[in-house]
Amino acid sequence: MKPATASPPFLAPDAPPRVRLVEPPKLPAEWLASGQAILSDVSGAGTLVEMDEPLERWFGLPRARWVGQSFWSLLAKRQPTWQPTVAGLLQADGAFGSVELSTTDDHDPQWFSLELARHGGGGFVRLLSVLPPLVELEAAAWDEHLRRDAARRQMYVRLLRAEAQLDNLVRRWPGVIFSQRPDLSFSFASRRIEELTGVTVEEWRRSSQHFWQVVHEADMEDLQQQLRHTAQTGSATTSTYRIRHLKTGRVAYVLEHREPMRSASGLLLGYEGVWLDVTRQVIAEKRLSNAAWKETLAVLTMGLAHDFSNIMAGIHSLSETFQAQVEEGHPFQEGLSLIRNNSMEANQLVHRILALHHGKTGERDYQDLNELVTETTELVRKIIPRRIRVETRFAPEQLPFYVDAVEFRQVFINLALNAVEAMPQGGTLSFATTRHATTPPSAHGVGTPPRLPVVCLAVADTGSGIPSANLALIFDPFFTTKAANKGSGLGLYNARLFAEKHHGTITVASEDNVGTTFHLCLPEADFTEAERELAAPETRRRTLALVGAPGPGLDRTAQFLRKNGYYVAVTGSEEALLEMLRAAEADYDAVFLLATAKAELGGGLAKKLREQTPPVRLVLQVVACNEDELDPRFLSRADLILSLDTADTEVLVKLKTLFDQPPPGL
Repeated sequence: MKPATASPPFLAPDAPPRVRLVEPPKLPAEWLASGQAILSDVSGAGTLVEMDEPLERWFGLPRARWVGQSFWSLLAKRQPTWQPTVAGLLQADGAFGSVELSTTDDHDPQWFSLELARHGGGGFVRLLSVLPPLVELEAAAWDEHLRRDAARRQMYVRLLRAEAQLDNLVRRWPGVIFSQRPDLSFSFASRRIEELTGVTVEEWRRSSQHFWQVVHEADMEDLQQQLRHTAQTGSATTSTYRIRHLKTGRVAYVLEHREPMRSASGLLLGYEGVWLDVTRQVIAEKRLSNAAWKETLAVLTMGLAHDFSNIMAGIHSLSETFQAQVEEGHPFQEGLSLIRNNSMEANQLVHRILALHHGKTGERDYQDLNELVTETTELVRKIIPRRIRVETRFAPEQLPFYVDAVEFRQVFINLALNAVEAMPQGGTLSFATTRHATTPPSAHGVGTPPRLPVVCLAVADTGSGIPSANLALIFDPFFTTKAANKGSGLGLYNARLFAEKHHGTITVASEDNVGTTFHLCLPEADFTEAERELAAPETRRRTLALVGAPGPGLDRTAQFLRKNGYYVAVTGSEEALLEMLRAAEADYDAVFLLATAKAELGGGLAKKLREQTPPVRLVLQVVACNEDELDPRFLSRADLILSLDTADTEVLVKLKTLFDQPPPGL
């Protein structure tokens, strides 16, 4: 009598099995799932003390042959290509470390994680089989193993699809996606964090100190208070603060959304969040805020100046009348003359202030640099401390240039006030104008190379100088060494924008405890600028909606169009495109569609674009197929068709020709 066989509780003893188990595929003899070893001196020879059976089989050595051997030497013989990576792991500091490795067998490669733990002089190593990187996964490699197991195969496909979507999001997200531990070290961060902070992803994972190193010192206290509130309440927060690039010193504003992750008992496990670089938006907001206040201030100042002018006019008239009635040689004669002269000077100064307020930016005219500097210097003399001595040196000839005089005065006064702040104990402020046949050389400058000859303004001080490490950064937005409530960091950035707008350069040279000199060089006028400006057709940058499957091809096309002066917004589906067109604050000039034979885009897309207000053109670039593979009706509705072999120069010419024509439906 045979002994009774235990059956699963959901099957009757004599019932046939409902599920047929499939034997898992046999792995190669040298395939390693996980192996572990104990070493007596990890960072030295790595002498083996103990090694488990899977690792023995992988090395192909019995115990008698590996005891006392160097683990690192055995690993180098087994996989010579791993040596540089493993050497880097051994040189790194820290009790724990890991690196990703892969075999070079093209037929049946395997990927590993080599993990290392140090304790005293010895330690522990583990070689663990891991999933290949997403780019290395090919259907044939895993499909062979899972072909007979549909459920596992479907699960695997879902995981691959989810990883692909996550990888695509991380690569394309314009900001930083991160997971942060309670100590503010990062368990995960997307690669853009290195661009913003100068700290690599690997360094972020190892240390919690980097976070407070990159946060701007002026924002630390508010951010610390906010983090304490988030940890206590468990509520998500959204905030904006400044971070500093540790290598270049550049400051950026980031918009952060942070979600605390807590256990069921309320223990803080960490944070999930995102950073988005909003530096440009903050610049725009500050400019709007400053513009609104300046507009209000201008109204108040002009009213006060007008009243002050009337008072000084009355004083001047009375002093003149009384002086005419007083005999020559009378003691009042000198005092009345002084009152009359000072009131006249005050009245002239008020008129200059009113002229500054009446001027509007955006209006260019021919000016003489000498005359403009002389006029503005008189204003500067009135507002700087007496401890500062002002010197001027002007070129003997006239220096004509085509300039927005109001913007020039703003830049001039800002440079002068910066120089005054660099001389708190007094010094000399110098203004000089010169003409050059070539642009004066400088190691630190911004702008565009001007047309020769050039006229230059030099603003020099005898102050403390600018540290050499800051010279490459001072023209960046928000860069300032002043206290947070003393400066916005936009003064020299505005000077840079002025130089670029007028096709010139602004440079700086400085020496510690000697002084600083700024040179603003602009092209000398040839008196054809105004005519060229009137004759130039009104042009603007075109805006394109680029549609196609995510990948290198889409990225290259977007980069090519942007490099050649187009604004480009990228999307991947017809629904997203139409939503983007509906929500756009600016009009799109065309939809640039990368069309393939398998593309689901098309259909009534051309008709929907015609229905937009104003109508939007459709540019079709055929990729990965021939034109005859596409629907002829769809091709007939395109405004421009570009084949894959169309040269870049020809693409630009055809786009320009298209945009020179009236839009469809007009």
